[in-house]
Amino acid sequence: MDTNRIKRFATEARNILKAGIAAKITTLGFDKKGNVAEEHRPQLMQGGALWNGQFYTEGFYYQWMSLYNRIQQKGINEVYEEAAYTWFNRLCAIRILQKNNLCSPVLQYADAARTPIIVDEARQGHLPQMKEDLRQRIVELLDDDTKVTEQFALLITAWCHDNPILNQCFGSMADYTELLLPNDILAEGKFMDMLNHTEFITDEEFQSPELIGWLYQFYISERKDEVFAKKGKFEADEIPAATQIFTPNWIVKYMVQNTVGRIYLDNNPYETTLQKKWRYLVNQTEKPTPENLLKYNELTDLKVADLACGSGHILNECFDLFYDLYIAEGYGRGEAIENIFRHNLTGIDLDNRAKQLATFALLLKACQKDSSFADAHCLPNILTMPKPWNEETDENLNDFLSLYFQGENTSSQNEELAACFELMHNADSLGSIMKFDISDSTRLLVKQTTDYWCSQEIMPDAVRLQLPAFELILALTEKYDALVMNPPYMGGGNMNEVLSKYVKANYEEGKGDLFSTFMLLAIDRLADNGKYSMINMQSWMFLSSFEKLRTSLLENYHIENMLHLGPRTFDELSGEVVQNTSFVVAKNKSDEGGVYFRLVDGKNCAEKKDMFLQALQEHTAKVYYPNVPQSNFEKIPGCPIGYWVSPNILKIFTSNLALSAVASPCVGLQTADNARFLRSWFEVSRSRIGFGFENAASAARSRLKWFPYNKGGDVRRWYGLSLSENIIDWYNDGEILKSFKPAVIRNPGYYFTDGITFPRIGSNLFYARILQPGFIFDCNGPSCFPQEKKEYILGFLNSKVMQQLLFILCPTLSFQIGDSFKVPYIGKNNDYINHCVQQNINISKQDWDNHETSWDFETNPLLAVNENTYIDNIRHEEKLHEKETDKHICINPAAPQLGSLKWRMEQYKTKWEHLFMQLHENEEELNRQFIDIYGLQDELTPDVTLSEITILQQGEINIADDSLSWNDEVLMKQLISFAVGCMLGRYRLDKPGLHIAHPNPTDEETASYTFNGQSWEIDDDGIMPLMANDCGFSDNASYRFADFLRVVLGEELHVENLNYVEQCLGKTIEQYFVKDFWKDHKKMYQNRPIYWLFASKKGSFQVIAYMHRMNAYTVERIRAKYLLPFIEHLEQEINKLDLRRAELTTKESKQLQTLQKQLDECREYHERLQVVAEQAISFNLDDGVTVNYAKFGDVLQKIK
Repeated sequence: MDTNRIKRFATEARNILKAGIAAKITTLGFDKKGNVAEEHRPQLMQGGALWNGQFYTEGFYYQWMSLYNRIQQKGINEVYEEAAYTWFNRLCAIRILQKNNLCSPVLQYADAARTPIIVDEARQGHLPQMKEDLRQRIVELLDDDTKVTEQFALLITAWCHDNPILNQCFGSMADYTELLLPNDILAEGKFMDMLNHTEFITDEEFQSPELIGWLYQFYISERKDEVFAKKGKFEADEIPAATQIFTPNWIVKYMVQNTVGRIYLDNNPYETTLQKKWRYLVNQTEKPTPENLLKYNELTDLKVADLACGSGHILNECFDLFYDLYIAEGYGRGEAIENIFRHNLTGIDLDNRAKQLATFALLLKACQKDSSFADAHCLPNILTMPKPWNEETDENLNDFLSLYFQGENTSSQNEELAACFELMHNADSLGSIMKFDISDSTRLLVKQTTDYWCSQEIMPDAVRLQLPAFELILALTEKYDALVMNPPYMGGGNMNEVLSKYVKANYEEGKGDLFSTFMLLAIDRLADNGKYSMINMQSWMFLSSFEKLRTSLLENYHIENMLHLGPRTFDELSGEVVQNTSFVVAKNKSDEGGVYFRLVDGKNCAEKKDMFLQALQEHTAKVYYPNVPQSNFEKIPGCPIGYWVSPNILKIFTSNLALSAVASPCVGLQTADNARFLRSWFEVSRSRIGFGFENAASAARSRLKWFPYNKGGDVRRWYGLSLSENIIDWYNDGEILKSFKPAVIRNPGYYFTDGITFPRIGSNLFYARILQPGFIFDCNGPSCFPQEKKEYILGFLNSKVMQQLLFILCPTLSFQIGDSFKVPYIGKNNDYINHCVQQNINISKQDWDNHETSWDFETNPLLAVNENTYIDNIRHEEKLHEKETDKHICINPAAPQLGSLKWRMEQYKTKWEHLFMQLHENEEELNRQFIDIYGLQDELTPDVTLSEITILQQGEINIADDSLSWNDEVLMKQLISFAVGCMLGRYRLDKPGLHIAHPNPTDEETASYTFNGQSWEIDDDGIMPLMANDCGFSDNASYRFADFLRVVLGEELHVENLNYVEQCLGKTIEQYFVKDFWKDHKKMYQNRPIYWLFASKKGSFQVIAYMHRMNAYTVERIRAKYLLPFIEHLEQEINKLDLRRAELTTKESKQLQTLQKQLDECREYHERLQVVAEQAISFNLDDGVTVNYAKFGDVLQKIK
């Protein structure tokens, strides 16, 4: 089945129907909010109703009022959804029945005018069964050929009520729904046209009972997206959309065959014909012992349920298997189907729509086996949540119970049932997890009485209304032989208050997610020795939040087999977040080992299926894991389901201390308001940041406000944090933050202490790095503080051994802090390891500090290249040659070309290729060392791919086919950024590090200075144009950059150097500054730019101002010194051309037009800029870029 086509059909149909219904509601007098003016309300009169000046039937009045009341109750959007879905499911169901020859082709067109056959036949006198008043209404309408849509609405509604399958599955439509059939329903390209001529659904797909379920899932997919987009907790009516997902068919077969099928084979050990048919049946390693065997007498005794059945996909597969069993045992088709519906299968779902579709799908399957079921004389047992008892509108409950049980009930039974009815008030949130605490005698009474009433054709209305409640009580207190489910996935954070409280009170071990709640529910509802199978999230197998659940399962029950599916199980869901497992659990204890299939590497659902089938036949290594004792899992801290773990690694776990014994991990603080308390370090004045303090007391005495803050960061080993390197407001020992109630301060005793930090949320790679003294750390930057062997522990954390051991404990994207350090630790005194680690830290720090977003940045690395760099590169080549050939050579160096930018680039690349490969070599050596220490030579290799090396990560290099290539453009842009910093005074050429990074610099700080024998000017006002070379400003960025290269590299190769810059950029220096510089700057500084771009709408005028040097007069200076002169410059250029207007060439005419547009643009910008200039805005750097930038409104280029 091509689900992509079906999804397109369902989503397009939903949008078309909703739009049509919205338009129809408007024609009925309602506005977009559901309000209606008094003059647009119908008036009930003798014999009919008056509306909009026309006379209508009395029935129209009541339909209209019903619609009005529903809109007031539910809101107009909900009414759109209800009506659209009602028409969608009815019409799709009719089309499916047509394609299966179970009804006449009432929807097909009778003519080119797209008149449905049902209308055409009615015009010839052939009408469906209906009430007489409705018949008269239709007959009157049939005389008017302009009212085809109204005719169709009435006829198809009557047809649905008359058709047994549709009537039994979907019930009657709300009386107002007929009014909301879109006026364009029959138009070309609209819904009926799509349905009749769809290219989205093939004839073969129309034969599949699964189709209605797929249509439903995709129909509500946009609603699901809307629910998740709003975030937060799900309301009761949002739960179905949020949790609906269709299980791949082969996984359903696996679950059904290994529960129901296995129970049958255990009782019929010599059956082979059916067993051969069950491709997904997992062979047992041993036969079950008699005490672990679930025995039954007749097939009708087997009770199977799906307590979250959705649209019935799993029930359909159960039906197929049971049908085969009955036929194999000699039953006739009709008897087999009736037994399945009456005795074997139960489905429950809190979504009434899903219940309807499940009923339809099963009836369709029954009709495909035996067409006599088309009269719906026997229905599957599918239940949904009943209408709750209402003491205010219904009779007294005790009186009703006496009526229901005909006086056979006792007061204690009344109390038990009253509690059940009270609980069912929340059934729309709780669904199948409701626990009805009733005694065996009460249940027997309910069963006998409910069976009696179900056998009666006549009963009191109150009894008829409450029968579904008693049927649900029976279904949720039944003991089933097998349960097969794809339960809803919903984390505790998304549960509404009712659901959350109930889960915590009744399913404590499974409270982490709704799927784990259903795992406990399954055990509770299973008969002894019964089996349940599920597909759910793999998180319960590993995360510490599910440890109690795991422990209870492993101690008391038996995992018979498992498909560990991992990511990409559902082709409709992209990414790695949803990772799955499907498994079978028996409600007994067994010494038999389980059979596990590791399918996590399958790239999609189909590939996982093929891996599983191949492993069943060939017992594929690293996929097939037979006879794994559950006791193995108890040997690993936290009891993760580590079925693939070798005996060697199990021994390592049991023979060594946990890493936490020598390096206990700590979680840091949560500010609860990062926008208030955190900044990127470059946003504030450098003079207000406290670096390197080794304890809280000295930091507090400094009276500084901001201190380094470890907030996790990027994928990086050994050294470095996030690109923006955060700082936190910790003035006076965090006085303000500590008084902020929502904040959580954890482990303050470790603040400012040196240690090791690592991620909480990871990629597939665990990484750790050194934490220098002076940091406060946060919940996303957990840290440990070993007293000794710090380098050794850091080396271990970054080794493949750690990765392998950690993957057993945390094979998810989230590294649980406690779990991470439960890995076994073997400590050694190893100076070689320490040396390699320290060298790795040094290389990584050097790389980190090569970027100006590091607070230890000194100068651009291309300018740092010198004679020593050149000699070191040569000596390295000599050593490398000797290492590879065992022969020593001596290279005589040519004279260094320090004046050549290209030569500097080559030396820089050579140096960093050496360092990169040294880091790579060290990491492989560390792997080798730890593999030997842990004795894992047979399980791991020391190899590290180049892509795992975490330096040069800001675009400098590409790794492809395990080889390294350079991006010269990125390196050149980094040089240009540094040059701009030198122009504006952030850096100096003659001194390393920051120069002006604070407000109000002194004259001495902004004074010119000499470098390489030439004078270098710091911009006097911290403002610089980013404009075309003909803008008229001598301090334009492109001119100043040319001067920069001349001062730094000399005059001799100046033209060559300029050409090389443009070669690397792939454009002129002028084009780069005008079009790209500020975009790159914004990206480099993580949308917290320090150079602010004042620009007209289309960039005809644009200058940058260095944030740290801005004051209340900066905008006025931009206006007076730059914008007004530029406007004057444009006017002069226009005047020059105007004087020659008659003789202008085509090119000059276009130039004149361009200049005029630029002048208009700049004059408009001047009006806005002048307003801001007059405000004389000043700001406090401590408030951060986001707040301060916004103060200038639209005279600044938008950051996002």
